[in-house]
Amino acid sequence: MLSLTTAVGELRGVGPVTERELKARGIHTVGDLMLLSPIRWQTEKLYPLSAERVGEFSGFRLTVDSDASTVHAKGRGRFLRYLCSDEDGTRVTLLFFNQIYLKNQIRKGQELFAFGVLQEKKGAFSLFSPKLRKEAPEGVRIRPIYAATHSISSEKTEKLLGLLPDGLFDQISETLPTSTLKRLSLPARGKALLTLHRPRSEEELQLAKKRFSFEAIFRFCVQARLFHRQSTGETVQGLIPKRSLDEFIASLPFSLTEAQRRAIGEIARDMTSKGRIPPMHRLLQGDVGSGKTAVAAAAAYLCAMGGKSTLVMAPTEILATQHANSFARFFEPFDVPVLLLTGSTPKRARDKILRITQGNEPYILIGTHALVEEGAVCRGIGLTVCDEQHRFGVRHRTLLGDKNEGVHTLVMSATPIPRSLAMFLYTGENISVLDELPPGRQAVDTFYIGQEKLERLYGFIRRRCEAGEKALIVCPLIEDEEGESPLQSAVEEWKQVKKTLPSLSVGLLHGKMKSEEKETALNDLIEGKTQVLVSTTVIEVGVDVPRATVMVIQNAERFGLSQLHQLRGRVGRGKEKAWCFLVSSHPAKSARERLKKLCDCHDGFELARFDLEHRGPGDFFGTRQSGFEAALSVGMGMEEMTSVSNEAELFLNEAGPEELIPYERATRLN
Repeated sequence: MLSLTTAVGELRGVGPVTERELKARGIHTVGDLMLLSPIRWQTEKLYPLSAERVGEFSGFRLTVDSDASTVHAKGRGRFLRYLCSDEDGTRVTLLFFNQIYLKNQIRKGQELFAFGVLQEKKGAFSLFSPKLRKEAPEGVRIRPIYAATHSISSEKTEKLLGLLPDGLFDQISETLPTSTLKRLSLPARGKALLTLHRPRSEEELQLAKKRFSFEAIFRFCVQARLFHRQSTGETVQGLIPKRSLDEFIASLPFSLTEAQRRAIGEIARDMTSKGRIPPMHRLLQGDVGSGKTAVAAAAAYLCAMGGKSTLVMAPTEILATQHANSFARFFEPFDVPVLLLTGSTPKRARDKILRITQGNEPYILIGTHALVEEGAVCRGIGLTVCDEQHRFGVRHRTLLGDKNEGVHTLVMSATPIPRSLAMFLYTGENISVLDELPPGRQAVDTFYIGQEKLERLYGFIRRRCEAGEKALIVCPLIEDEEGESPLQSAVEEWKQVKKTLPSLSVGLLHGKMKSEEKETALNDLIEGKTQVLVSTTVIEVGVDVPRATVMVIQNAERFGLSQLHQLRGRVGRGKEKAWCFLVSSHPAKSARERLKKLCDCHDGFELARFDLEHRGPGDFFGTRQSGFEAALSVGMGMEEMTSVSNEAELFLNEAGPEELIPYERATRLN
């Protein structure tokens, strides 16, 4: 008789190869198999090609309009191509990779039913390796899709789960308080798992997904609070009185905004005391150009005057170098060395820097991920600063914080990732917001346009460049080697812009270029030799070109809000008016909503809150940075998520020691 502890090898149809692959995925028992979540769900509903189905799995009733043609991919095989149309006459290209045998099965004039993810590029629809049927599907069945391995297809996983009786799911232990389930009308865990594998309706499936989204946020909130309670028990020696900042502020070559003064005051209160205090953990949020670097420098000054050193980590060498130059100017009147350590630092210079960091005198060490390497021994650290933290992996940020125990931490970002924002919102930790731009700085007007308006956009770029300004065009790909991707590549765009705007000098920048080539491309833009720079996201941070006033982002739906906001911040850094154009013909409603949000909002903190609502906080205690369990997540507004947080607080106030055990260590079936 089957139970949760029955070995998967005992199931009918599980041979040695299948058992080995299941165990490699951590599936040893029937209970483990039941906890394997589908990655998505598909319905076999038919749609017209003209519907907003791009990026969605859909079914289409098609007529084959052409004989097969063969397309050779560079060194990788062949594509079989067919032109088809639906009942409305809308055309679509079917592409089958290395499936030449279909040439004898699909004929011109044949009617078929194709199921796959519809893609679109420059107004043309395509389906890559769709599943074909000769007969229309019966009814509208919701089918779970599982991640496939070498010998275990999604269909095989579905078949294995189909061997399990419904009653077995009742044996799954509950992980949420009974009072919470009743209060929020959520299904029990076992019933919800059964629904994920065998959904009977869309409404039932959404309720089950909501239950697991709730469970993930609930677990996050409880663990975050427990972690916060433990960490706040730690103390560090306070630094020096706040009045010592007067000399530093007076030495700055510019006047601080009121927002900067407020943030510096908040940081000073966190870090200064005559006795021992909890270590600061503060998020400094401010749009590009709001003056976060000067605020961080003030915090570093407090550290230095208290005999402690500061670590500053930036995601790129360009930004790290800019920070080093800025800090060097700020600290020129004071006897505090500012050091720069990156992956390209020569060994002799690196050894000299590391000798200084092992001494007893305060210093400021700025660098890239090289700061977290084992060889970078840093003593006497009082403050760590992590800039543009969404660009780092979780491991990098954790290691930076582990350089010394009990140090103050300042996290800076224009748009904090959902994981970081959630940690601050749900644990009561502190946020300083720079909601004021320096005098003369204007917001960047942002527009969402379709591919059909590119010709007018190129004309606008030409007029701005002829007026002495510069333009940046960002693409998601470097190069489309096979010529089949629906995304715009930087190389293709560069060629197109040179052809369309022959009177302008057009440069190219991407990650595969050598360091010297990248530096030359950027210098040519800064010095005016290049008027239009076509690039990938390598310009996301650290590029400061005051006369750049136009930003164009191709396939904007492919980027996160945080990344789009960062890219937008590359223009409008001078006193001229600036524009950002989000180019996308993706018809999906969710993509339109995100892009329109960016057009309407210039507040990075508000964008981060929007991202948190739609993506979830990620796994704070692991390394996953977005989604709860991606396939299970459903949209939750900030109000709903706050409600979950309140439920977690209520649980912690009422729970006994045994009830907290599952949240203090990882469990599977609990």
